[in-house]
Amino acid sequence: MKPKRTGFSYGVGALAVILISIGVAAIVYSLGILAFNGYNLIAWFVGPWGVYTVIYSFAVSGDTTYYLVWGTVMVALGIISGFYNFVNPVVVLGVLLIALAVIGLATYMKGRKK
Repeated sequence: MKPKRTGFSYGVGALAVILISIGVAAIVYSLGILAFNGYNLIAWFVGPWGVYTVIYSFAVSGDTTYYLVWGTVMVALGIISGFYNFVNPVVVLGVLLIALAVIGLATYMKGRKK
């Protein structure tokens, strides 16, 4: 008896993205392409996962708002930890708050139309 497949799972894709990202980071740091920095590890882990979550929210998910909000937060954390030397984290947090407000407003307006 074959197991029943229910469709694409968020967890499977997220795990694949995280493993690929950590693998690429290991190669980049071991070859000396980038100097090791502990803060950048967060960016390697959370950034691609956030991008995957945002794409998943539009492509597959029935609960678009949930995945879109968390994906946006993870992308912002990845940007802050990856570029903290170049970009003021408060600016990224400000953009994040604006994006979350727009997502919330769009969800509210979409709910009112139904």
